[in-house]
Amino acid sequence: MKIVYLLPGGLYNPGGMERVTTLKANYLSDCLGHEVFIVTTEQMGRPVFYSLSGKVTLCNLDIGIYERFGKESYVRKVISRHFKTIRYRRQLKKLLYEIRPDITVSTLGLDIGFINSLDDGSVKIGELHFPGNFRTLMAGKLSDSLIPNLVARLRTCELKHKCGSLERLVVLTREEKSFWHRDNVEVIPNPLTFHPQSCAHLESCKALAVGRLAYEKGFDILVDIWQKVTVTHPAWELHIYGSGNQKEALLRQITDSGMSDNIILHEPVTDIENVYPACSIFLFPSRYLEALPMVMLEAMSFGLPVVSFDAPCGPKDLIDDGNNGFLVPAGDTDMFADCVCRLIESQVLRNSFGRAAKISSMEYNMESIMEKWKNLFRELVDKS
Repeated sequence: MKIVYLLPGGLYNPGGMERVTTLKANYLSDCLGHEVFIVTTEQMGRPVFYSLSGKVTLCNLDIGIYERFGKESYVRKVISRHFKTIRYRRQLKKLLYEIRPDITVSTLGLDIGFINSLDDGSVKIGELHFPGNFRTLMAGKLSDSLIPNLVARLRTCELKHKCGSLERLVVLTREEKSFWHRDNVEVIPNPLTFHPQSCAHLESCKALAVGRLAYEKGFDILVDIWQKVTVTHPAWELHIYGSGNQKEALLRQITDSGMSDNIILHEPVTDIENVYPACSIFLFPSRYLEALPMVMLEAMSFGLPVVSFDAPCGPKDLIDDGNNGFLVPAGDTDMFADCVCRLIESQVLRNSFGRAAKISSMEYNMESIMEKWKNLFRELVDKS
């Protein structure tokens, strides 16, 4: 079977979607013997961040759709995006005619606007790695103005319409499925990337947070929370692994708050599995825009107890509040800090949460999740 993944951006990013796409592509090619292609628009000669199997073909169209993101006016962005989308469609159509895939998987970048009209003969599937109403959520959080919020609602309606024409739309959580109200929606979670044989000892004075350093991820909130924590627990350190457009602002905030000895910012690493065991608590301060957080699932597989805001939609699928972690109402920094302190003050509680976290993570093992994908692909190809 030939399978094509359309990935907005490229595989140079240390992001969750890039990681999951790489893992699934590797498994489909190496373990199941399929011919797999990944199509990117922004790779631009940069090396892939996560190890990609030599059996997977990387097709870099290098259109540069997002190369001037945040550096041009709204009008220029609209015009530029329009012409680059036309170019993307033309090049993608040509590529699909050359490959003749059985399955084309869109991760719902700009191609969702035209993929249903491409007549290359492949079955078209959507794979959603973010909440379907993310534009509405972002607009509501970032602006009170009528026009941005109206545009966001219109674009959300358009996305739902386009996804309704796909043969199948795969989402990551049960909560996300309830948003769509369509018969073609199916839940397949992301697979767990690690299979650690043992748990972290949970004895170090280290908390961990991992993710893109962007506004929606809430690391600026976490700095404020950690100030509250260190009032009573000054020996504890917070280690943050990530990169992004908020990095400089975050460094300034850490310095200005006098927390440079307690909060350590690290660059992303490809061997994050070596970081989890050295920590005792995992923190997830995301404001919104979470589907199924891979870093949280990975941390739980090492037996790390979690404290997370109840961001839509993924954390509540992973955290059983009071059993394997704490799920805190969004924005309640005092409660978040209190939950962290409870875990710091009780090794027994950390161990109990950690054991439960590891057990609950096991249902996301790679073999089980990829069996679902294998069955879905076979069903859709046989039906076409």
